[in-house]
Amino acid sequence: MAEQEKEAGGLTRADDTSPETTSTLEATQDQSPSPAPTDEPKQPVAEKPAGPGPPPDGGTKAWLQVVGGFLLVLNTWGLVNSYGVFQTYYSTELLASSTPSAISWIGSIQAFLLLFAGIICGRALDAGYFYHIAFTGGFLEVFGMIMTSISKKYYQVFLAQGICVGLGCGCLFTPSIAIISTYFSSKRALVTGIAASGSSVGGVIYPIIIRKMFQTIGFGWAVRTMAFVMLATISIATLLLRPRMPPRKSGPLIIWPALKEPAYGTFIWGLMLAFVAFFVPFFYAQTYALNIGTNENLAFYVLSIMNAAGMIGRLLPNALADKAGNLNIIIPCAFTSAIAVFAWIACKSTPSLIVISILYSFFSGGLMALPPAIIVSLSPSMGEVGTRVGMAFWVGSLGVLIGSPIAGAILDDQSKRDRKGGLVIGEADFTGVFVFTGCLLVASGVLICVTRFVKVKGKVVVKV
Repeated sequence: MAEQEKEAGGLTRADDTSPETTSTLEATQDQSPSPAPTDEPKQPVAEKPAGPGPPPDGGTKAWLQVVGGFLLVLNTWGLVNSYGVFQTYYSTELLASSTPSAISWIGSIQAFLLLFAGIICGRALDAGYFYHIAFTGGFLEVFGMIMTSISKKYYQVFLAQGICVGLGCGCLFTPSIAIISTYFSSKRALVTGIAASGSSVGGVIYPIIIRKMFQTIGFGWAVRTMAFVMLATISIATLLLRPRMPPRKSGPLIIWPALKEPAYGTFIWGLMLAFVAFFVPFFYAQTYALNIGTNENLAFYVLSIMNAAGMIGRLLPNALADKAGNLNIIIPCAFTSAIAVFAWIACKSTPSLIVISILYSFFSGGLMALPPAIIVSLSPSMGEVGTRVGMAFWVGSLGVLIGSPIAGAILDDQSKRDRKGGLVIGEADFTGVFVFTGCLLVASGVLICVTRFVKVKGKVVVKV
């Protein structure tokens, strides 16, 4: 009864206050849906993906990107690192009437375009056009090598191997490194080093294979065979690589404000100076070995030994960089490379040359392999990685373009020449060449030190 009365009482009170309660309920009902309009606009924002999520940092698909990147670097930087064997062949056989400086322009323009094209191809990658540029790059490389195989004059070799192959390399290199960096975080420096070691592997196997084939089947078929190998490996790499970031259709080709960032700006100018110096020892190692009396067969293998050491130099420093910090490792690599180049001046015997060339290749390998991972760490957004990597390599390409020709001009000026204008082996003076190279590496190390100082705000003991 009490419960019934209570219920009745409750009903009576509700009825008695029905006007107030009704108004209250109506107000409550009017207010209760009010969050709904607020929720509705938020709903799409919550469902809209901000991106593909954090990098997987491993897994089959991620490691296949490393394999694909390795194959593309093998056929881009590996090809450029092999130019020393072409330099020697052109100087003594095909283009014997041309000066060493003129012949080195072929390799320099090839390396220059490899990096210069990165500013366009990096932006194209961010916009979602990876397969377009990969197909274009593969075609240009293979076509250029086939044209090189039938070239007889300087301008023909320059157009085919320098321009055509160089543009093809540029289409393939920057996207391959940029894609890999989006799949890893804690292992980023290591996997970038693994992919970058393709340049050393190419620099080891291509010269040996080419030289053997020069002696057996001749220059033309040797280069054509090389082109067919490139076609197969580039095709496999293109099938393996899968861009991970969503396309960023709109955006500038060059992010101009990035050049005003103290850390990024000083780093890319330091990188440019490193590129001015880097290829000089590789281009002239074989000629230097012959100059100090090394027999022809062993002199040829100096370049392969250097590239083998560079392969380790692209792996070990990068593995350490994941633990100690990328900038903390690249700085000693720059200064030690400079010391090795200065020591090269005193090399007058084959054993000392081999030791110094190994030291230089090891530390300069770290200097060349770490920049992509550093650029990623200096980028505020993963969506800008392709563009920023391309910008850095575009600036670096200016250094590659002028480095070896300047070194060749110094060598020409300080060395005796025969009646045909060629170098007199045994009387060439490389002192100015190596002083020039070593000073540039020191300046590069100083600028990268400034990058580190700016990034950590003067702190000394810190992983960066």
